[in-house]
Amino acid sequence: MSVYQDSLRYGERSRMKEWKCVVVGHHDNVGKTIEEWEKAGWRLHSYNTAGMGGAINYTVNHYLLFVKGD
Repeated sequence: MSVYQDSLRYGERSRMKEWKCVVVGHHDNVGKTIEEWEKAGWRLHSYNTAGMGGAINYTVNHYLLFVKGD
């Protein structure tokens, strides 16, 4: 039996977590973005980067995964 089914059996209301992935283009904006989302009630779950492009036009995107709820 899952936790969700078990909580329903005892009459509790169970909410699912909300997830949002935010792409930040430049590393200078990462801290500001995290601060804005946390003020809005979200919590940073993970942070990852991925580089794209060639040697001359190389960019790095920063991916922030936020979670909200129990």
